[in-house]
Amino acid sequence: MKKRLLGFTLILALFAGQVFAQEEYTLGIVLPFTGSLGSFGVGFRNGVELAVEQMNAELEAAGSSVRFNTVNADTEGTPDGAAKALQTVVQTSGAKAIIGPLTTSEVLGAKQFADENKVVIFAPASSGEAGAIPDDYIFRVMYPPDTFAGQAFSDIALARGYENMVILSLDDPFGNGMVKIFSDAFAAHGGGEVVTVNYAPEPADLTGEAAKVSAEIARLSGAGKTAFFCVCFLGDAQKLLQQAVVNPVMGSVDWLGIENLVNPDILADSSHAAFLAKVGLTSVSFADTPNPNTQPFMDAYTAKYGEAPGPFTNYAYDTANVAMLSMIFAGNSGEGIKAAVPFISSHYIGTQVQTHLDANGDQAIANYGIYQLNQDGTEFGQIGTYSGADGKVVFGE
Repeated sequence: MKKRLLGFTLILALFAGQVFAQEEYTLGIVLPFTGSLGSFGVGFRNGVELAVEQMNAELEAAGSSVRFNTVNADTEGTPDGAAKALQTVVQTSGAKAIIGPLTTSEVLGAKQFADENKVVIFAPASSGEAGAIPDDYIFRVMYPPDTFAGQAFSDIALARGYENMVILSLDDPFGNGMVKIFSDAFAAHGGGEVVTVNYAPEPADLTGEAAKVSAEIARLSGAGKTAFFCVCFLGDAQKLLQQAVVNPVMGSVDWLGIENLVNPDILADSSHAAFLAKVGLTSVSFADTPNPNTQPFMDAYTAKYGEAPGPFTNYAYDTANVAMLSMIFAGNSGEGIKAAVPFISSHYIGTQVQTHLDANGDQAIANYGIYQLNQDGTEFGQIGTYSGADGKVVFGE
């Protein structure tokens, strides 16, 4: 009898140890911490770390044994770098949920490894049309695909009476996809000639490309009202501006620019800010709607890092929360996490954006603000809206 009681006690002790032992889940962070998007990657990582810290505190308060830790790697902003970073994080930590990569080209670079190894990628800001793929292990839970933004830019151009467009575009899946969406919509609704000058990722400078853009603007301006569209990442746009500020042709037309250019960093150089004010830089960006979660996030971020969160940092924070809730729901199983994400996303209200996924695992809600730099070159103000539900641009009074 004593032997049986001893054995039963031992079983209970082992069972209790399994129940109450702390269970560690690793959340991978695979983002560009260097290169033209390095500032975004660092800010996004900070947002993820804040989300993890807060989640662990809530889990502890609830008496849960689950805790999260993070492991991160630099993609260097390239597809190959993203593939290597993802592989490194997964093989060294066993992570089955990854926040990042950032750009569509990086996401596509990491896709094969993720799909083959059933690792779920939560991409907080990828929006290129090439990433809209059903039933894979990629979820773009915050920012909607560029199908909507490209249409919005085209509608703005047509509403302003631009007859021709010159585009400087990053030669990658995101840039090429945006140009195609814009060009097709522009032509379908009566627009004239569209000329695209491509540049390779991470350019040392854009002197040659600026000269080509200038020549095309001069040529097309003689045939009708012409504007310029910069499908460029922030660091690349800053390199272009070094040429543009001394080029009277480039300063003679209106400018459109993708959402990452609506950033205080682009105004840091006073000559750049004055130039962009002159050309009325206009962009569309996913419209944030403040809610009761907005200010607490901003306050917590500022308290932790000593500065306010940068543009779109809240997307990384919210994406991390969706990933962690999916893991709490499904455990550290790639297949389980993948199955849980649509349900968790449709029940998640973030810091400013409601999430809901389409059949490709992408954000299905597309409401954009239209922003233009003020005449002083000091800040971007909202001048209109675009609704993905009805495909209409509405300018403010």
